[in-house]
Amino acid sequence: MSRASSSTLRSLAVSSSSRIYAAPTCLPRRSFASQAKPMSGQVSSVDKRVLEGVDGFIPQRNMEVICDWQRGLWSRLQEEVRNNPELLEVKQKWDKSGLDMTYMVSQTAKNQSTALAYNWSALLLNNSFFLENINAYEPQEVPHMYEPLLDKVSAYADGIVGGCWLWLVKAGDKSYDVDIVPTFGSGTFLVSNRAQRGREDLPVFGTPYNSTDTEGAARRDDRPAQAGLGAGSAPNRSVNTNRLMSGGVDYTSFPAPLAVLNLFEHAYLGNKYGVWSRAAYARDWWKTLDWNKIQQRAGRYGGAGF
Repeated sequence: MSRASSSTLRSLAVSSSSRIYAAPTCLPRRSFASQAKPMSGQVSSVDKRVLEGVDGFIPQRNMEVICDWQRGLWSRLQEEVRNNPELLEVKQKWDKSGLDMTYMVSQTAKNQSTALAYNWSALLLNNSFFLENINAYEPQEVPHMYEPLLDKVSAYADGIVGGCWLWLVKAGDKSYDVDIVPTFGSGTFLVSNRAQRGREDLPVFGTPYNSTDTEGAARRDDRPAQAGLGAGSAPNRSVNTNRLMSGGVDYTSFPAPLAVLNLFEHAYLGNKYGVWSRAAYARDWWKTLDWNKIQQRAGRYGGAGF
């Protein structure tokens, strides 16, 4: 069965009053064990050990599905950028100096004719942030100010119907001003008022080097990279490519994202977690978060550390 064209999907997105219906959230059931392939593009934002599966949380099979979803989102975004005349400027900038995802999300959120590009972009950004905050090493102690939120995490995961994102956010400038907030579909806290919020200056996971590049990027990004620099042999260009915004990160408004959980079925459903296991999945996520990274991020918004 062939995939729907971008023009057909675009017309459906424009006719809908909500963007959440334009993006697929589940993949067909199939065996990924024999089809797994390395993630192409710029992957330095995610620890490679996480991509092999995380003990006590995401099995390798599910991680392969998550990466396959990310690949599919990138492919659809590239197709939309190439074929939507409203995105010509975005395409030219991407092909010349790399993708500015903050600019992409900010621009496409304002125009119904670019709703499809917004959906793909926001989902890519959220999913990258989800993976970036997972700890692949020994579990870290949960800081005391976050401990009361575990029951809320579990209750949200168990009670919400449908796919969503569950955010750990900084709700104010005091150390105890933290909360759990859901968003649905392609809703995101990571971009607001043309500024990136919370996320470090790293490439979105799997970012292609231009609007047409797919497998070629994998050969240039096959080893870890320094933050802010792409891997492989394109150092000069990747400095511009990986910057999400030129003015830095917005650490002034609340709620501000600290971490996010992917609560779409494809992320957890499998041998470890069943259809009624979302609460267990969410509690395991809480145990495997990189709390050192989260505390450093929270400190930029004010309040004490550990």
